[in-house]
Amino acid sequence: MVDYELENGMVQDGVWLSPEQLTGPWAGWLLMLFSFSIVLMWKHVRSDRKVVCAIWFCMALYHAVAYLNVYFPDASSFHGDATNFARLYEREWEFRTGQYFSGGAIYVQSLGSLYRVAGSSHFFGNELSVLSFVLSCVVLVKLVDLLAMRYFRVGIVLLYGLLPSAVIYKSVTLRESWQALFFLLIVYWAIRLRKQPCIRNGSYLLITGLCLALTHNALLMYAMYLSAISLLWGFSGRRKNFRWSRHFNFLFAGLLVVGVIILTKKMGLFVPVEQGLESISALRHAISRYEVRTAYSFMLDTSSVFGLVTTTPMVFVQYMFCPFPWHVENAKDVLALLESGLRIILLFFAVSTWRRSSGEVRSMYGFLLIAVLGMELMWALGTVNWGTAIRHHVPGYGVIVLLGAPRLILFMRHLQFVIFARVKVSGEFNEQGHHMS
Repeated sequence: MVDYELENGMVQDGVWLSPEQLTGPWAGWLLMLFSFSIVLMWKHVRSDRKVVCAIWFCMALYHAVAYLNVYFPDASSFHGDATNFARLYEREWEFRTGQYFSGGAIYVQSLGSLYRVAGSSHFFGNELSVLSFVLSCVVLVKLVDLLAMRYFRVGIVLLYGLLPSAVIYKSVTLRESWQALFFLLIVYWAIRLRKQPCIRNGSYLLITGLCLALTHNALLMYAMYLSAISLLWGFSGRRKNFRWSRHFNFLFAGLLVVGVIILTKKMGLFVPVEQGLESISALRHAISRYEVRTAYSFMLDTSSVFGLVTTTPMVFVQYMFCPFPWHVENAKDVLALLESGLRIILLFFAVSTWRRSSGEVRSMYGFLLIAVLGMELMWALGTVNWGTAIRHHVPGYGVIVLLGAPRLILFMRHLQFVIFARVKVSGEFNEQGHHMS
C-alpha cells in the first residue's frame, strides 16, 4: 500500500493515522519506561548487576528501533488491521472476535483490543513487542539457572538480544517476539516438570503451548506435538522424593496427551500428518509462483513418501544455512550470511555439548535440541526462500543460544588466551634477540 502524508496526519496501509498516533501517545511511553523496571521484579535477575545491564543495553536498541519504525514504518500490516479492528462498532467487534480463528486473526484481535483501551498508537504496538522480548530475557535467565549455566548468563543474554534480525523483527508489530517468548516458556516448564513432576507444572506447560499455537497456523500442529512430547519426557523423569511411581507418571502423561488430542480435535484444531503435508505442499507451490532472488534451488517433493524422505534433508539444510557465500549480492545478504555463520557455529557447539554430557544433563540437552530442531523443521517445510527464513529463525534462536553459547564463550576465551600467550612469547624472543645483537 502507498502511504500518503497529510497536514493533520497520514494514510498508512489504508488506515488514517493522526499525528498523536504516529508519534505514540502516553501509553507507548509509559510502557517503555515500565519495561525497564520489569527486569527488577525477579530476584534471581536483579541480584546480578551485569545481567541487568546486559538486558537494559539490548532493550535500549529495541526501543530505538521501535521508535524509528513509527517514522519509517516496515511490516505494519498487523498494526493497520488492528487499528481498523479497534474502530469497529461494538456489535461488529463482538461478531468478528467470535468468528475468526487463525494465528494472524487472533493476533490482530488481541492487538486491536489493547488499542481500544490505550489508543491505536503504532509506537504502543511496537512497545508491546519489546515488552514480550524483555519477558523472554527473564525466562532465558531462569532457564540458564535451571541448566546450571550461571557463569555464562551475560554472554547468553547478549548473544540472544543483539542478533540483528531479532532486533528488527522483535521491535515491530509482528508475532515473532511473542512466538519466541511462548517457545521459551514451553521448554522452561518442560524442564521444571522434569525436575519436579506435578500437575501444576504440566498445566502451565499446556497453557503456554496453547498460547504458542494461537500465534500462527503452522504452530497449531507443532505446539500440540511439542506439548505431548514435553509431557511424556517431563513425567518420565526419576525423582526419589516424588511419591508417585514411574508407571503412574507414564499413565498420567499418556492420558493427558490423549485428552489434549481429543480436545483439539473437538475444537477443530487437530490436523493429521497427511492433511498437514497437503497444506504445506499447496502453500509452497503458491509462494513459489512469485519469482524472488532469494528462492531456494531445491524444492520439497510431497508427491510420495520416497520423495518426501529424500528431499526433506536438502530443504532443511537450505533453510538452516542459506545464504551461502555465492548468494551474496548486497549489504543485507552479508548480514544474513553472518547470521547464518553464527547459527552454524552455535549448532556445532550445541551438538558438541550434548555429546559430551551424560546422565540427566544429556537428557535435558537432547530434549532442547529436539524441540528447537523440530520447530526449525516445521518452518523449513513451509519456507521457499531464505529471505523469509531469516524471520522464521527468530522464535527458536533462544534455545540454540542457550545450548551453544557456553562452549562458544569458552572457546573464544581460550583462543584469546592462546593469542596473548603467543604475543608475549614473541615479544620476549624479540627482546632477547635485540639484546643479543
